[in-house]
Amino acid sequence: MNGLQSLKARINIDGTLTGELYYQRPYNIHVKLSDGRIISANKNIIWVYSPSRMIAGRQDLRGGTGGISGLLSGYESVTSSGNRLTLKSNTKAYSEIVVVVSPDHLIRSIRMKRKGSESSKTINLSISATNIGLPSNLFNFHPPSSAQIVENPLNQKE
Repeated sequence: MNGLQSLKARINIDGTLTGELYYQRPYNIHVKLSDGRIISANKNIIWVYSPSRMIAGRQDLRGGTGGISGLLSGYESVTSSGNRLTLKSNTKAYSEIVVVVSPDHLIRSIRMKRKGSESSKTINLSISATNIGLPSNLFNFHPPSSAQIVENPLNQKE
């Protein structure tokens, strides 16, 4: 995976929602879903924008408070078998996350099971291009000025 600098993939969530995912090494990701929602992250900030609700969550990723590290920390059981990585927790919102990778170590699917539920959400990725030129401004998302901004939603207590 050291040679992977960027990629473009088609994303499919539970067969009902689709979109495009763009990744640029090392910290940049941008997802645009068919319903207009956008998830965009760079080294410092992750934005989650819902145009139907006119709300944008802005999470500061600096300093390890919440953000991606907050999402992944706290899994007590991590097992790996072949091309599958399984994370389990009794305390996290998702009690189980299963990540399936291809032989070249690219993520192909993620299945997440919510705590207290038997149903799960599955995200499938179909990579269409690698090591492509992507504009840097793609990863510097700014929601419309009319959107309500929620600062650091992952740090808020439920």
